[in-house]
Amino acid sequence: MTVNSVMRKCLVVALLLVVAAAAGCTVNPATGETMLNLIPESQEIAMGKQAAPGFVTQFEGEVPDPTLQAYVQEIGQKMAAVSDRPALPYQYRLVKSKVPNAFALPGGEIFVTAGLMALMENERELAAVLGHETGHCCALHGVQGMQREMGVSVVAEIAARATGNATAGDAAKVVGTFANLKYSRKDEYQADQLGLKYIVKGGYNPWGMVELLTILLNLSDKEPGRLEELMQTHPISSKRIAEAKGMIQKDYASHQQTAADPGKARFMEMRARLLKLGPLK
Repeated sequence: MTVNSVMRKCLVVALLLVVAAAAGCTVNPATGETMLNLIPESQEIAMGKQAAPGFVTQFEGEVPDPTLQAYVQEIGQKMAAVSDRPALPYQYRLVKSKVPNAFALPGGEIFVTAGLMALMENERELAAVLGHETGHCCALHGVQGMQREMGVSVVAEIAARATGNATAGDAAKVVGTFANLKYSRKDEYQADQLGLKYIVKGGYNPWGMVELLTILLNLSDKEPGRLEELMQTHPISSKRIAEAKGMIQKDYASHQQTAADPGKARFMEMRARLLKLGPLK
């Protein structure tokens, strides 16, 4: 093969890659940024639904209380209804894990652990974590993270099979990737920003986000091992709290930090119900 033919072949390959990338470029529905995404929404949803049962199992199953599940679903759906992707089939679940954490799978499958809910003091903090995870779904952070970790072609292949001939191995790959996925600092700030928007539009005080992050940061100082998993997947820092405060003071200045949470009494009732189910420490 001559040098010229090699160069021509390389040029063709390069052009094909450019065309493929251009075909997969889309505008992020939550942030307005241009991004590479080769996974249609239907496949994103199917992939999340396929992986959800394995994810529930990994985090010790769902909390066996329909009242608690309905409560978490109700608060989550308030966030979903005002989100940037309201048509997604969101499902919000409370899982039994004692480790404080929350996760979002592609397509609107969202989980919060019993260990995290037990740390909260009011309903606006629950709305904050569910709004934050809804933000990850809306901004496609999970899909983008999977493309970084597994490669665009692998993720696209798994997503395509999710609507037809998916395997147990496909679901296991998604669960494993998401359980260890580390969001970027930019992703976390965006999810906080989107979460704050959804909280306010959903009728909650945005200071719930600051309260929640502060609880977790203080706990990480006192009991670093207890929050190890959360700190890896959703790193919390004093700068992140300061950023959230700044966003509130800039965009939602009418909300006072000292304002009472109208949903606190109901939340405390639900938290007490959760604690009666078994020890979380």
